[in-house]
Amino acid sequence: MRDAMGMPIPIEIADRQAMTASAPELLQHGQWVCLNIEPNCPWPTRPQNLEFAGQKIWIIPITKEDHPGVATQRLGELSQEDTEAILYRLLSVISWREEQGITVVYRTGGNLPRMVGLNKTSGFTIREVFDFTEIICPEDKNSRIALALMREARSLNHQGYAFLSYWRVLELAFPKSNARIAWMKSAIPTLTGHGVQEALASISALNVTDVGHHLFESGRCAIAHATSHPIISPDDPRDAARLQRELPLVRELAIRAIEDRFGIFSRRTESRQHLYELRGWKKVLGETLTAEIKTGSAPLSQLMFNLPNIHVRLRGSLPYVPFENIKLKHIEQHERELLVAYGTDNGLVEIRFRLALMEERLKFDLFNGIYQYDDGSVTASEYKLETLRFFRDYMLNGELQMWNAETGELLSRLSAYLPMNMSVDLNGCNESIAVAKAELQKRRITKASPEINS
Repeated sequence: MRDAMGMPIPIEIADRQAMTASAPELLQHGQWVCLNIEPNCPWPTRPQNLEFAGQKIWIIPITKEDHPGVATQRLGELSQEDTEAILYRLLSVISWREEQGITVVYRTGGNLPRMVGLNKTSGFTIREVFDFTEIICPEDKNSRIALALMREARSLNHQGYAFLSYWRVLELAFPKSNARIAWMKSAIPTLTGHGVQEALASISALNVTDVGHHLFESGRCAIAHATSHPIISPDDPRDAARLQRELPLVRELAIRAIEDRFGIFSRRTESRQHLYELRGWKKVLGETLTAEIKTGSAPLSQLMFNLPNIHVRLRGSLPYVPFENIKLKHIEQHERELLVAYGTDNGLVEIRFRLALMEERLKFDLFNGIYQYDDGSVTASEYKLETLRFFRDYMLNGELQMWNAETGELLSRLSAYLPMNMSVDLNGCNESIAVAKAELQKRRITKASPEINS
């Protein structure tokens, strides 16, 4: 987060009193249900809430006195266990997104969201808040279980039990052994990720030709059973070392299985394939129009009718007036890309970008994508001030978001902007904003007192 001058605000761990003061709703009496956690991922230092599975859930931050966690009020006929299950599901989703474990250490609650005291003042990995711009909430039972098993596996510090939890994901995704064996055979050569190549090299050194069978017999079965050979002995450090080397391979298999079978993509896959950049636009366009655009045969008149008003924003920043509820002004197709222009009703500001559907990319050039016209009005001056603020905030690693102004759904988002071959003159940006503010004030005075210029 940055202050009004664009300077970063330091992230600090607050005490319990400061935390509740920033979120008065956490002081409201009710039937609170809480899960206290030990996170392996960076955990927020500020309280935040979100809607998940029909519940308003609070992220309880790390404080100087208490465990962090999640909390919600039990509503209606929902039982204590069902309410806790929703909190567990959210933790599994967060764990999947962050690719780290989250261990539940205490279950608490009462008339207030009381957390267990934590005798620890250092060793935390922290962040300000989570980005819940897009949060999945799987409804399919097997999808939920798969994410829960991944959270469990990533939270365990025992390589054998972690191995079993990852393997259970494979069995859940491919219940029939023949299908699982065939899928593993095709998936293993394509896997990437930390430790995968080292694991394959160590298995190859054992003169193993069938990697999938080796993982099953010398891993899954050797851990789960004590009446067959091979068997994993907790007293044999060689067994522990081998499992530790092979654990990344079964972990990546479990991740790939969730993606392939349940359609839930990891953050790495989302980032590599840029799936988040056009997801909302493709939903608006529909499958037929999207396919026609890719072949260059889309009827532009239909596109003019289909595309909604939008908000263009930066995550974590206040809205920018000239980019709120703007209308489609122009659209054309060029080499299987849509060239789109949105603008204000009065024609004073226009923003242009490309929907590159073949590449799954939103293409926006900050320096050539915004056009302004100054007609000498107060409104034009207001727009210039807001546009300068947008320019500064975007240059400071802003994350662009486009929202459907009619439905509130996210149409597109970009990763944080990283200026290339340039440096950001923050003081210069702020001086330009100050000049624009002064000009705006001058025009307001002139409009209020026209006789000054007579």
